[in-house]
Amino acid sequence: MINTIKNNDFNISYKTKGSGNDVLFLHGFPSNMFMWDEISEDLVKNNFRVTSIEQRGYPLSSKQKMEISDFTIDKLAIDIETLINSLDLSNNLTIVSHDWGTVVGWAVLKRKLVSVENYIGICGGTLFPSHKVYKNLNYYDGDHYITSFQQPLESANLLDRDIKNSILGAYRIKNANNNVSLSIKSLFNDTNHIEYAISHVELDSLVNNYEKTGFYGPISWYANLDENIKISEQWGNNELTQNILFMFGEKDMAVKLTENMRQRLNKVADVVKIKEISGAGHWLPYTHKESVLDEIYSMSKGL
Repeated sequence: MINTIKNNDFNISYKTKGSGNDVLFLHGFPSNMFMWDEISEDLVKNNFRVTSIEQRGYPLSSKQKMEISDFTIDKLAIDIETLINSLDLSNNLTIVSHDWGTVVGWAVLKRKLVSVENYIGICGGTLFPSHKVYKNLNYYDGDHYITSFQQPLESANLLDRDIKNSILGAYRIKNANNNVSLSIKSLFNDTNHIEYAISHVELDSLVNNYEKTGFYGPISWYANLDENIKISEQWGNNELTQNILFMFGEKDMAVKLTENMRQRLNKVADVVKIKEISGAGHWLPYTHKESVLDEIYSMSKGL
């Protein structure tokens, strides 16, 4: 059953099920709250209360008129904090996040306005760098997609022309050739890919959702990268004591576990664990569910 909470003029959709230790799932781009369904079912069977949220701007938490300023990191974090407080997710809460969800989850930790015991960030980091970083990343067929996403309306119009094709491109796990580009033209286009992280049923569900509102809201998140850096400075010195784990896919093209990434993550808190999953790409919650579940169960037991 899908419920909603209201935060200002957004109705944020979520679903919750089970009883026991709390787990809250945060999705990224271009996903929705249903991406965690199979993992959630396993947890519910093992005495967890599981909550998944559809983040603001995504199909089930959208509104008719949206502005780029609706999607700064503080507003995204407040949605999560409002949900945690409304549902009293206070039983040894573990936040599990993927992609953009890792940035939102990290903001919730750093703001320290709600109690979180454990944190797992999957295929993502703590904060995007300035958009200027991506301007220097060019490919044979155009700019890095995040550079294109600085113009959300134009980018959304491009992806909305063929939503199924755009989603398939995003969820690729094997390329037809080795000429890899992270331009908007290549990344969100399935013609160069031959294997995908999602099933036909999951694909149809995503397409049906995104056809209702398109990509403008989710893409607008990316247009606040510089503003988010300024906002995050307000809570940058807050110390963290949670159990923290970052998981990466060995073959993830979009979010790579480089030595620089390791160094940055090791500086953000006293104890940060980093794990790279062999053979995995960007879509660990789909392709390596058992690895994700193992880490959730280990953290809940204090291992």
